[in-house]
Amino acid sequence: MQNPGKVLCGVFAWDCIVRDQSDTGLRIQMLSSATPPGGFQLVDLATGYAHDVRVIWQKDRELGLRIIRSHDLRGLAPAALQTAKRIWQAGQGRVSAS
Repeated sequence: MQNPGKVLCGVFAWDCIVRDQSDTGLRIQMLSSATPPGGFQLVDLATGYAHDVRVIWQKDRELGLRIIRSHDLRGLAPAALQTAKRIWQAGQGRVSAS
């Protein structure tokens, strides 16, 4: 698995690659040297899901994340998820072309 993703934290968004996923967690690789805070939202651009996550380990640019809650962005989404949904929709052209 190597899905493109976005790390969302407030007004900031960083590119990442989702390397691995289980029912309870994710492993991502940051594409920049940015270090996200302990909790943030991850948008998987390939699957159309946003995950509220907590960092449980970090090694260089790779992070292990615990999934707190997942949100399906492919249908109607509440106002709190509109930024994540817009980012997912904008990324659809790039994911489809890959």
